[in-house]
Amino acid sequence: MRLGIDVGRATTVAVVARADGDVVARATVDSVDDLGACLASVVAALGPLPAAPRSVTVVTDLARRPFTPSPVAVLRIAPPSHPALAPAAGRGWLTCRVAGGASVTGTPLAALDAGAVAAFARRAAGAGVDAFAICAAGAPARPGPERAAAAAIAEVLPRASLSLSHEIGSAGLRERENATAANAALGAWAESLVATAFRALTACGIAAPLYFTRDDGGVVSAEYFRRHPVIGTAPAACSAARGAALRAGVRRAVVVDAAADAVRCVPLIDGEPERAEPGPGPLGLRMDLGGPRMALLSHEPGKIDPAAALAMVERERERLPDADVVWTGGSVPTLHASGAVIDGVDPRSDAAFFAARADCSVEFEQVVVAAGRAELNALLETASGHALSRVVAAGATPGSARVDRIAHTPVSYLPAGVHRVRIRATGLPSGRQEP
Repeated sequence: MRLGIDVGRATTVAVVARADGDVVARATVDSVDDLGACLASVVAALGPLPAAPRSVTVVTDLARRPFTPSPVAVLRIAPPSHPALAPAAGRGWLTCRVAGGASVTGTPLAALDAGAVAAFARRAAGAGVDAFAICAAGAPARPGPERAAAAAIAEVLPRASLSLSHEIGSAGLRERENATAANAALGAWAESLVATAFRALTACGIAAPLYFTRDDGGVVSAEYFRRHPVIGTAPAACSAARGAALRAGVRRAVVVDAAADAVRCVPLIDGEPERAEPGPGPLGLRMDLGGPRMALLSHEPGKIDPAAALAMVERERERLPDADVVWTGGSVPTLHASGAVIDGVDPRSDAAFFAARADCSVEFEQVVVAAGRAELNALLETASGHALSRVVAAGATPGSARVDRIAHTPVSYLPAGVHRVRIRATGLPSGRQEP
């Protein structure tokens, strides 16, 4: 059995499910500001279980938990650029550019100025900043300069928190740098979230491995989430949408998540959310982390505009005319319409239901250069191995890890043979058994 807990603004919902999806128990309590109190209350409401859960997955959005971003030192390893394109331009963070990095294809541009990196680390230490975002040009193809810079910073500040862009973001330098900076700024928030959840669950007698949901609905271990929080700042809507589709038994759907603060439409194709285009992410920074595409209609609590919400749903249905419409969320009764799929199950439990069934998942992006198909195949095999290693590091049971999606496209503005590769690897969370 696995336990999924969705900590929302209005309610906290827990679902215990077997590996085959059968629900063993569910409970709903009113949410309070304290995460630990929410977890303890909903676990108590579940009552005695037939067996201890083998894992626990928590769903909660950044916006649901008050936080203050940590000060960040942003290090760019790249050639000079226009001041408007400087690292974290306009953010007021401590920044530095040093020589080094590589081209998009991985060709070295210059040797890393390790002395300048160490000097920046000392400057950050003097300013009381110990969270670093390290981003090198060409890192998806050649991550070595970022690792060398991390080692140079660690010599000066052994306890520094280091976020490396090749572990987090996409091929684009600015989006990748922004995602890395946001990751560093969210480090203290993630530390607090993980520690609070551990304490609360341990106090309840639950010692199972702890996981958190990604924005696309997949799950990662608490330790992986603590190091990469930027991938899981807004997972609730996608988790609810995927849980609702599972409940309804559909694979192609427009899922309407009527939550306390907004109505969101999440299109699902073959059970998977559409990938969003690059856009604003945590802290308002533009990034590309593969989150779900969704339409959004915000509202004040209790003041949903049904006409506007239903109009938004119709616009989404025009994009997927053969898709089912599935409803989820605590405000469903307000938006109930003909064709809604409820099936007598409380739709507030959909996010927790999905969390109790979701697999670990990671996405790995790389730029490769191949002279022909045989070389490309060899490079894809190597990249797949990296993706499998990452999903195991994210909490998947090694024997269950698999690559379930590979996409590679030629980079149109570069010579033939340069490919942008995206690979998703998944696996069963540690402690989960097959049905």
